[in-house]
Amino acid sequence: MSESSQTRGEKKNAGQSPNAQHAANAAANAAANPDAAPAAGKTMWVLLVAAALLVVVGLVAFYMATRFARQAHESHEAGAGVITVNVGAHECTPAELTVPAGLSTFRIVNTSDRAVEWEILDGVMVIEERENIAPAFAQTLSVQLSPGDYDITCGLLSNPRGRLHVTPTAQSEQASKAAPSMTDFVGPLSEYRVYLTLQSMSLVTAVQTLDHAIASGDAAAAKTAYADAHAVYMHLSPIADLFSDLDKKLDAPADFFDKREKDPGFTGFHRVQYGLYASGADASLAAPSQQLLKDTQALRQRMDDLSVQPKQLAVAAARRVDLIATAIKAGNEQPHASMSPSDVAPALEGVGEIVGLLKPLLQQSNPALMSALNADLDGGTAQAKKTFDNASADATFATFDAGQREQLAARLGTLANDLRKINSSLGLN
Repeated sequence: MSESSQTRGEKKNAGQSPNAQHAANAAANAAANPDAAPAAGKTMWVLLVAAALLVVVGLVAFYMATRFARQAHESHEAGAGVITVNVGAHECTPAELTVPAGLSTFRIVNTSDRAVEWEILDGVMVIEERENIAPAFAQTLSVQLSPGDYDITCGLLSNPRGRLHVTPTAQSEQASKAAPSMTDFVGPLSEYRVYLTLQSMSLVTAVQTLDHAIASGDAAAAKTAYADAHAVYMHLSPIADLFSDLDKKLDAPADFFDKREKDPGFTGFHRVQYGLYASGADASLAAPSQQLLKDTQALRQRMDDLSVQPKQLAVAAARRVDLIATAIKAGNEQPHASMSPSDVAPALEGVGEIVGLLKPLLQQSNPALMSALNADLDGGTAQAKKTFDNASADATFATFDAGQREQLAARLGTLANDLRKINSSLGLN
């Protein structure tokens, strides 16, 4: 090569990267020396492999960075005291937990293929729960726990139960000594017991009417009676929810059972609803209807014998409102789900009964909270009646406007948060 041509080549390559210059020189050498072409090809192959390795290294670095970020987030959650529980198809992990008395926060993750619930139980009484957790989703539950041992339901009702051990602390012992006098709560609790007794009597009468219509084969009358009876049950629902065994018999949806609608454990209102709207008031509903009547009579007896603690009222009301908001947001397409559009207003009326009984006490201790509760409850009930006006007992939330449902669910979320402030305002925590 002449000196002038070599100089021109160097100037041409001066603005190129080292790899590009190397490739260009290799190509030029190959053209000038055909015998060197295989060596040039080998060089190009090496460069391509090196580039591919760089891409792999970059992907691995990205994966590791993402993993470390996720671990850091989980560590932060753990440091903040959040306890994660994974609810699978047949069990929850961990199935045994130990926490100190006081406020504990649980993050319940559904790792199964259907909606599940997670409850903390003291015997048959529900302390706190989260229901209708969708597959691959999580819900958070915060609860004030007293020392003792509790059961945990883990998804399907046929699954084995877990255990929760709550150990005493200096703060919990001091709080038990500083509990407020119960004298002020005698009036509200007595009034509420009368309300529960009257409503449970009305429930038995309504279910008897439903059973008679089914026995007579009158499908139209049975559908009307079903809607009336379930509305009464919704009035009782904040306290009926406390009886885990009876509530499951009376109001659990098919999804909570292993074989869904075909499961022999699927009984109660939604079993009757399922049969009534699928095939009418035929003979197949006779046994489920009789079982429903028997279970409502058992609930009435429980209500007569119940000794309600003051702090249970606000907690039960908040939990019921949470369940309503969750069902509205989920937009269930299943007609016999745990909550239907026609159930929302009567359930809020049942919550309103509790708020009304506590009003005189709250008006003295926290009038601003009382005003907020009145606004939340009145506005939420009015909006529910307007949104789900004339909804039939087999209607689903999915058939109603998503924007209106989201707005109502947000309003009820605010109501639930305000209800949870009642106990601290009354010195009941």
